[in-house]
Amino acid sequence: MPPKSEITQEKVLSAAFELVRTQGLEALTARNVAQTLHCSTQPIYSLYNNIEELKSSVYDKAAEFARHSMVEYKDDANSPALNLTIGFLYFAQNEKQLFRTLYLSGYRQYNPHTDQFLGEELTTFYMRYSKRLQDVSVEQLKRIFLKLMIYLIGIGTLLNSHTLELEMNEAIEMIREMYEMLLHREGLTY
Repeated sequence: MPPKSEITQEKVLSAAFELVRTQGLEALTARNVAQTLHCSTQPIYSLYNNIEELKSSVYDKAAEFARHSMVEYKDDANSPALNLTIGFLYFAQNEKQLFRTLYLSGYRQYNPHTDQFLGEELTTFYMRYSKRLQDVSVEQLKRIFLKLMIYLIGIGTLLNSHTLELEMNEAIEMIREMYEMLLHREGLTY
């Protein structure tokens, strides 16, 4: 009987994720993963039908990692939704390649009318903690989320790329201001 392969799907996914985390999605090739695992490409292709299947799994793992990173940030002085937003900003700043993979690579495209955008379910759940947002319609909440995310991704990109010298407290204040403007535009004032 041949020896059992030590290369598992979990090991391949983990190696591929770390490769993307440090070098970016464009570095994800079967050859690079095999090099990391000190094996040939054969075990990778025996576990994944093709590199796109592996990329999709890595993307999903990156999205889960981002969600986990976002909920880790906690400050009792802030609302849960603001803490989530600040967690997003720290993720953008600290996880350069994963942020780029999820928000700048164009690997997956979302239609705001039919698809749920990255973090939408989590963020809108936390937004419901706000007294002003408890009774708004799902459509209105989705509209607020989408506009806020576009702004948030822009600031996250600036933090990620260092294109603009921006302190975290300045970025947080910008998010607070935009949030209040969006709520005011929706007629949701104090």
